[in-house]
Amino acid sequence: MKWVKTTVVVLTVLGGAALTTVWAARQGLLTADDAELRARYALPQSRFVTLDGQQIHYVDEGRGPVVLLLHGSYGSLRMWEDWARILRTDYRVIRFDRPPMGLSSPAEGGPKRPGVADMQLIDALTATLNVERFVLVGTSSAGLPAAAYAASRPDRVTGVVLANIAIDAIKPAAAHLPLELRFGLQISRWLGGWRPEFVWRIVLQRNLYDSTRVTPRLVEEWADLNNRAVRLPKPGYSPSGAMFARTREDLPKLRVPTLLLWSANDHEFPVDTTAQQGLAAVGSADKALVVIDRCGHMMPIDCGERSALAAKATFDRWTRATPVQPATSVQ
Repeated sequence: MKWVKTTVVVLTVLGGAALTTVWAARQGLLTADDAELRARYALPQSRFVTLDGQQIHYVDEGRGPVVLLLHGSYGSLRMWEDWARILRTDYRVIRFDRPPMGLSSPAEGGPKRPGVADMQLIDALTATLNVERFVLVGTSSAGLPAAAYAASRPDRVTGVVLANIAIDAIKPAAAHLPLELRFGLQISRWLGGWRPEFVWRIVLQRNLYDSTRVTPRLVEEWADLNNRAVRLPKPGYSPSGAMFARTREDLPKLRVPTLLLWSANDHEFPVDTTAQQGLAAVGSADKALVVIDRCGHMMPIDCGERSALAAKATFDRWTRATPVQPATSVQ
């Protein structure tokens, strides 16, 4: 019965290792500390400022009319690199990590309503940087605060770009996720929210049309920064797909020039349904839909240069205040 004893020993060791991993993940010990993460992921132009009790990581570069960029869920200001490179020759480009994402940190307690923190941060950061008016860009989940801010503060927004956004409540679709991803998400529950790299690799692969952009370095970045967020204070509300229903109410209130910038290959929010419905709902007289071919949901990463050039053409028109172009065009 020697093999039985050996098996018991092996299982005991493996079980102990598993329990150790779970404990370490829940304690935040599987993720590098903030000093190391800053060394890895801060940019040469990175700055940090405390606003309303939150430590905000931001980048401010270029000169000219101001463009403020808001990234989507699980992203960071790093995803706007192509946009910043193209726009900063003619525009002042400001981008920040929406806490708890990237290298920003939320205050204890957090906001009580979704989108409120982002809107407050827009006011606080632009005041700190002496910015009065700006073009506001929001992609994916950032469409919620971008549309809400533009609808409620038209005096401050010269134009708004909504890229691949939700325009209504989102229903969970776990049954349609790949088995490997569902398994990874289940593991994450045991680990207190910490997610192994293979989960982020699948997430990126599902949301990028160009699979060659899903590099080991990008996967590591997303794992590092999102696992960092697990150990930070949580918001005062429970995030859910229902919160995006607000955007359906805000779109008709828009009166500023509005560009819906969409990816042709966005499986989350298809052009033929979500984008067209969004365009019809926008209340602005100056509105357009531009579709970027061969591009997935995470537009700034997947087709950053092409989408930035399309956006810049609209920014240039807004700056010159030339007549409105046709409502729908294709890049």
